[in-house]
Amino acid sequence: MIKHKILSYKVRRGQKKIDFLHQAYPYNKLKKVGVIFSFDDLKKHEAVKKFIKTLKADGIEVVTLAYKPKDTQNFEFYFDFFEDKDIGFFGKIENPYFISFLNQKLEYLFCLDDTLNLYMQYLLVHSKSDARIGAYQPTEAEASFFELMIKPKESGDTNILTEEIIHYVRKISGNN
Repeated sequence: MIKHKILSYKVRRGQKKIDFLHQAYPYNKLKKVGVIFSFDDLKKHEAVKKFIKTLKADGIEVVTLAYKPKDTQNFEFYFDFFEDKDIGFFGKIENPYFISFLNQKLEYLFCLDDTLNLYMQYLLVHSKSDARIGAYQPTEAEASFFELMIKPKESGDTNILTEEIIHYVRKISGNN
C-alpha cells in the first residue's frame, strides 16, 4: 500500500533528523506529558485511564492520542483518536487531533503499546518531546524510538507496564 510506504519513509527520515539532546526531568517538576496508544480492549482502556489519573493527581498536564484500528471499539470516547482513514493516500495527516498533538511541546512522551505499529512510530519520531518512554522493544530498530524502555514483569498487561513506568520514572528522578 502506497500510504504505508510513504509513512515508513517519513518515519525513517524523521529518525535521521533527531539530533537534539534528550533531557530527563525530575518527576515532581514535570509539567506536560503525552500518552499514545492503540485501542485494543477494555482492560487496556482502563489501565490507560488509571495511568493518566495518576499523572494528573501528581499535578502533570496530560495530552493523549489513541489509534483506533479498524473493527475495534472506542470505549467511552474518553480519548482523542485517529483512524486509518485520517491519513491520506500520500501520508498526509488529515485529523485535527493528530496535528494538534504533534504541535505540542512535551517533556515526556509515553507509548503504551507493546509492539509498535507504523502510526506509533510516526508519532514517536515527529512529536516535540524531550524523551520517549515505552515498553521494551527486542530489536535495535524498534528500540531506537525510545530513550527509556521498561520491560514489565508480564508483557501484554498495560496496567503492569504503566505501574512500572511510574515507578522507574519517579525512581530515576529521585522521587520514590
